[in-house]
Amino acid sequence: MILTPLWHTEFLVDIKNESDETIRILVDTWLSDFSVWDLMERSTKVELDETKLETIDALYISHSHTDHFDPYTLVKIYKHAHPLLLLPFTLSYLIPLIREYLGDIPLEVLYPKKPYFLKWIEITPYMFSQSEITNEDDVMMLAISNGREFLFAEIDTLPDETDAHTQNELYRILTRWDYDTVCYLATRNCLDGIIPLLDTLPNKRQNFIREYKSAQKEEVHFSYEKYTYEEYDDMENIYTIPNFVRAFIGQGIAYPKELSSGLFSLQIFPLDEIASLSADIARASGYDFPQKALLPWRQYKIENGTIETGRKECPIGLLQTEREMWTKETEDIRIYASWPLFPRESIDIQDAKERILDILQNRFVPYWSASPLQSFREALIKNKGIYRILCISENYGDILFEYTLSEWKFIEKPIGDSLDIYDESYFLDDILDFLDGKQELYSNFWHKMDTKKSYRLWTCLGANFCNNDLVTNKYKFHFERATRGKSEGEFFKSLSFF
Repeated sequence: MILTPLWHTEFLVDIKNESDETIRILVDTWLSDFSVWDLMERSTKVELDETKLETIDALYISHSHTDHFDPYTLVKIYKHAHPLLLLPFTLSYLIPLIREYLGDIPLEVLYPKKPYFLKWIEITPYMFSQSEITNEDDVMMLAISNGREFLFAEIDTLPDETDAHTQNELYRILTRWDYDTVCYLATRNCLDGIIPLLDTLPNKRQNFIREYKSAQKEEVHFSYEKYTYEEYDDMENIYTIPNFVRAFIGQGIAYPKELSSGLFSLQIFPLDEIASLSADIARASGYDFPQKALLPWRQYKIENGTIETGRKECPIGLLQTEREMWTKETEDIRIYASWPLFPRESIDIQDAKERILDILQNRFVPYWSASPLQSFREALIKNKGIYRILCISENYGDILFEYTLSEWKFIEKPIGDSLDIYDESYFLDDILDFLDGKQELYSNFWHKMDTKKSYRLWTCLGANFCNNDLVTNKYKFHFERATRGKSEGEFFKSLSFF
C-alpha cells in the first residue's frame, strides 16, 4: 500500500485489490487553508488539481469537526468528481444536508465493526468504549485491508491503553489474518501542548517545551512497559504482532500566520522527534519494529513490514507552502478578543433570552447532571445551591441566568449588585452564533479564559453527540457559503480582529 499524508489527520491510501487494481481512498477532507471550527490555519497549503480528483475512489469522513469534514473542500471535489462518500453512522443525520448541497452523490453509511467492500477492499470503522465524555465522541477509527495488507488509523481518538478489553479487541482486529503488513497509523497533533504554549511568556517557552516533552516521554515509556506490570497480565501486546509497523501523522494545525508569523511556526514536538523517541524507547524495551514520521505531501510505500522513504509527490494537487518544522525564537504573544468574535448589529433580545433558557434547562442541566467530570452537583454544593451564568451585551445590557435548588431550573435574575458573582460568563453574541452554526467549541480559544472557572455551557454545546441540530446548523452555514463561492479564508477575515 502507499500512504500520502496531507498534513493534520488527512491522508490518501492507495491499496491494490485482488485484480491488481489500485483503489484510492481519501480519509478526511480538510484541505482548506483554515479550519472554521477553531479559526486555526493549516501549516501547509495545497492547490487541488481538478484533473486528478477523478482518481479518488472514495472519501471517508471520520467525524463532525470541520478539520475533518470540510464543506469548502467537499464542494470543490464534487464539482469535478464523484467519489463514493463513506459516512459513519454517527453522521447519518447530515445526509439530507449533504444531498441538498452536493446533489445525488454516491453515499454509503458505515457501522462499527461491519465491513463494507469497495471493489474487494474491506473498509471497517471501529469505536471503542470510553470512560469520559469528550467532544470527540462521534469519531470512528478506520481499518482498510486487501487481505494481505492491513491499515488501522486512529484518526482523532485513542483506544484506551489501560483497558484490557479494548486492547485485546484491538489485538484481535490487527491479527484477524496473517497479514504481510500490519500498519498502525497514529495521529499526534499535540494541541494539549501547543495551545498553552502560545500563552507562555517567550522567556519561559523552552522550559515549557522541555516539561511537555518529559511528560510525553513518560507516557511513551508506559505504553511499552505496561506489559511487564502484573495488573496487565491479561492484556494482549500489539507490538509483538508479526510484520507490525507504526507510522505517525499530524502536527498540521497552527496559529494563523497573518496574526503572527512567529507563532505560526511555533512547534512543541515535531513529528519526526515523536517517531524517533518512540522507536528508541521501543528498542530499549525489547521491541524493534519500524516506526516513521510521515511528512506531508510525500508518498510512502508500506509493504512486507517495512516503511520506505517517502517520495515528494502528491497525487491530487500541488504543495504551495511548507513551514519550517522548528521555530526561531519569537517574542510574539497570541491575540485575544475582548469582544464578540462576530459582533451583531441587532438582536431580538426576548427571543435570545428564550433560546438560551431553553438550552440551559434542556441541555445544560441533563448533560452536566449525567457527567462524572466537573460535576454540576459539586458546583451547586460549593455554591450553596446556586449556579450563575452571565451573558454580556454592550448594546442590550448584561443578562444573568441563575439555577437554584429551590427552583430546580434556570431563570433570568436581576443583576443588581452581584455582577461579579457568577460561575461562567460569555458574550451574548457568541452564544447566539454557536446556536446558529457560526461558532463551535474551540472558538472560545480566542477569548481570554479564566483558568479558575469551568466553562460548562460552552463545553456542553460542543459535545457533538448531544447537539446534532447545532452541528447541522454549522454545516448548513458553511455549505451555503461554499456553494456561493465564498472561502473559509474570507470567513476567518470576518473575525472582529480585522
